[in-house]
Amino acid sequence: MKKLIVPLLLAGGAALAGCATVVDPATAANACGTYGMVDSDNDGFVEASEWNAYRAGAYSYWDANADGRISRTEFQNCWYGGGFYSASAYNRDYWSNYWSAFDANNDGYLSNDEYWSGAAWARMDRNNNGRIDANEYRWW
Repeated sequence: MKKLIVPLLLAGGAALAGCATVVDPATAANACGTYGMVDSDNDGFVEASEWNAYRAGAYSYWDANADGRISRTEFQNCWYGGGFYSASAYNRDYWSNYWSAFDANNDGYLSNDEYWSGAAWARMDRNNNGRIDANEYRWW
């Protein structure tokens, strides 16, 4: 019986670890890809071209289980990984606000059409000047 205790404890611990819903930020960035900053020219604004370039390169990495859509958990895990806004603009706690902006049809998943989409852009560019500044991507 004593010989079975350690393997059972290890197996149980591994099973519980597999149930975690939030990935450690250090591993999330690697799992979700690193594309540099959305503000690629580092001018303090996100222009539509930067928005679209990030979107094109990132979707397949954020869709961690490759089912063709990004779940709320996949989004949160990748958001926690950071790496796409400068440290001065990034706030880990804003993920749910961005989720709400991106999930245009409120179905609980992001399709390729929703992810960093034109509809999300319109909700983020609140002053409609064609770029997103620090006040808009930190508006909450």
